[in-house]
Amino acid sequence: MRQAEKTDEQIIRTEMCDAEGYRYTYDLLTRESRATASYRLPLYSVRVTLVTPEGKETTAELSDVFADPGRAILFFDHIRENLATPIDLPYIFEDEFHS
Repeated sequence: MRQAEKTDEQIIRTEMCDAEGYRYTYDLLTRESRATASYRLPLYSVRVTLVTPEGKETTAELSDVFADPGRAILFFDHIRENLATPIDLPYIFEDEFHS
């Protein structure tokens, strides 16, 4: 039986934007993993939540994809400035870091 990984999650930055009746919420999170491979290494995640004018909510998260806080902040700023949606998030990440 596999034991669940224990992490301490903390939101270090949240920004909200409203555009054409939609509410975008961007979260930059850090977790300190206790997994053997990355023990006590702070890892950074990005989460995007979109709420439609009708109140329907969609969320996507790139979990633990950054070890460098500078790169995490640059990516966070980029998606926020361009009003990335939850659907856009993995594609933007792929375009920026895996091309």
